[in-house]
Amino acid sequence: VNIAPGSLDKALNQYAAHSGFTLSVDASLTRGKQSNGLHGDYDVESGLQQLLDGSGLQVKPLGNNSWTLEPAPAPKEDALTVVGDWLGDARENDVFEHAGARDVIRREDFAKTGATTMREVLNRIPGVSAPENNGTGSHDLAMNFGIRGLNPRLASRSTVLMDGIPVPFAPYGQPQLSLAP
Repeated sequence: VNIAPGSLDKALNQYAAHSGFTLSVDASLTRGKQSNGLHGDYDVESGLQQLLDGSGLQVKPLGNNSWTLEPAPAPKEDALTVVGDWLGDARENDVFEHAGARDVIRREDFAKTGATTMREVLNRIPGVSAPENNGTGSHDLAMNFGIRGLNPRLASRSTVLMDGIPVPFAPYGQPQLSLAP
């Protein structure tokens, strides 16, 4: 077999005529595509695969020395794992990438400031008021607190996450899930 590079339609017709098989093809699949040609001795399927190389098509046997073409499946890509933190690290440049004001309090902050409770750390953030528990909550974290400019003082309308979980507030110890991110 000696088929010159060129139109895929022409190459397939030449190969079918030379090798004596029937090829049923939807012309829209091959229109405008090129073939690298074929030189040498091939069985029918190997020759068709060689002609189709790089075309995005694959050969499919129909039986009785008849063949058809179909789109080749898209190559499988390696699994991709995406890991991220939508809050970022609260560094200087992060304010340009994430809208809104926020503070991230890490374990190191407790050690650095000598704080022993979350309330003590929150009170060190400018604009945040976290007064002593007023007795309406179930535990120390069930506190009312205020953020200047965001809500009235001691209103429980801000969502605070601890390890990604909404912290419950007084008076009923229910997190503000409607505001959870």
